[in-house]
This record gives sequence, structure tokens and C-alpha cells, in this order.
Amino acid sequence: MTVWGLSPFDDDDTIDFLYEIRRTGLDALSRACRDARFKDSRDEQHAEGFAAAYVVASILTNDSEAVSSEVLALNPSAALIDSAGSVLRMITAHGQAYLDRWSQFGEDVVALKAHQLNTIALALGFDPQEPLRPGDLLDGQAPAEPAEFALKSWQHQRSINLQLLSMRLKMKDSVEIERDVDHTFACSSEKIALAVAKSLGNDFSIEVPTFLPAEEGESECWVVVATKTYAPDFENTWGYTLRMYDIAYTCGADYDGWGAPIIKQKRSWFGKQS
Repeated sequence: MTVWGLSPFDDDDTIDFLYEIRRTGLDALSRACRDARFKDSRDEQHAEGFAAAYVVASILTNDSEAVSSEVLALNPSAALIDSAGSVLRMITAHGQAYLDRWSQFGEDVVALKAHQLNTIALALGFDPQEPLRPGDLLDGQAPAEPAEFALKSWQHQRSINLQLLSMRLKMKDSVEIERDVDHTFACSSEKIALAVAKSLGNDFSIEVPTFLPAEEGESECWVVVATKTYAPDFENTWGYTLRMYDIAYTCGADYDGWGAPIIKQKRSWFGKQS
């Protein structure tokens, strides 16, 4: 899990949920609220539930800075609004591990997160200090964690990122040194490939889309390779792969990952890097 901001969507655990909202709208919000209301709901389910409550509250207050116009057009039912309130009360009562994600940023940020929770509660129509209500806690068990992540999900890409970075550290790659990093997209049509190239803009050096004919068990596709010079450390890897992932989703392509040369710094006789 990685958190990088105050928004409920500045969180690895809610990236896939963001795209689920784009695909299924109110169904995604209802699903996330329900999953967060069991006694054994996990941190990532609390993260999605909190994000769902945030979205519902943003719709009710017509907050165009918080959510897109498409999301603002959704019409949450009274049952969904009540469920979003239940999520906040559940997190207050049982979700401290989720709220503690912001403790690494200091007391001021923790206070801002608490203020955000209170603001959402008021938008949903209840006192932030209100204890659990009958019915907030659902009977049964929370949906089990999947055995493996879906191939095109952000969690799958996140897992690959961690594997690649771990491998580079074992190979003593100096990831703080800048080098060319390639990002690859697989596209089912030339039109999609050109859309990917256009979305990347002038920030990347882009190869002309390459056509790959169909092979046994695989369909024909157009490949786009985008190259940029930067240090492939943790922060840059997360930032750039999130951007690539979003471009792929928006254009209808598949993000096929990233690659870069291994660079090892030499050491002097006295142990200093040169």
C-alpha cells in the first residue's frame, strides 16, 4: 500500500476502484460501501469504502473539483447515502489501521484527514461523533481477498513494479541515476495506437506504432513504445506507471510495462562511489 496525498484516491488500494466507478457508476459505489461494513473488513476495503463515501458526499454537495462531471451526474439512492454513512461510522469504530496510513506525514496531516472525515459525515447528514447505529455492521464475513490480481488491474501492475524494483536492488542498480526508460503499449488497432501516442504528447520520445501480425494464440496488435529520461526510483516508477496506466485505460490499450538499463556505480579503492 502506498499513500501520497489526502484524496481517498491518492492510494494504491483505490486506483482500481476509481476505474470501476468509471465503468459501473453507482454499482461500484454500492459494492464498496457494502464490503467495508463487516467486522473483518480489511484495510483496502475500508479504503474503497471511504472513497465511495467521499464520492457520494461530493455528488450531494455538487463538488466539481472533487469528482468528474460524469460522476456528478449520478443519482445516489437514499439507501446508498445511508450505506456511505455506515461506512464512516464503521471506519471510526473499527478502521483505525486505515486512518493510520496518514500518520507517516505528521500530526497536521492526520488532523486534516480527520477534518475530511467530519466534512464527509456532515455532507451525508449525520454527526461525525455519532456512534455505530444498529444495522451499520453487516452480518457475515467480508469478501475474501482474491488469490491473484486481475492481469489488467493496477494492483497487478503495482506487484510487477515492486518485483522489478526489488530485482534492480538485488542487482545493485543505482536507481537514482537517470537513464532512458521505455514504456510499452499493446493496441488492438492503429487508431488506438495513434490515440495513445497523442495522449503522451511531447513529454516522451515515441516510436512510430509498429504492427505485429497475429501469431499462434495471440491477436495482431500495434505496439507503441514511449521513452523518457528519468531515474527509475520508487517515486518516479509509481508516478509514471500510474500515468501510463490511465492513458491505456482511457484509450482502450493495454499497458505492457516498463524497462530500463541497469546502471551500477563503480566504487573507488576507498569505498566511495565514483
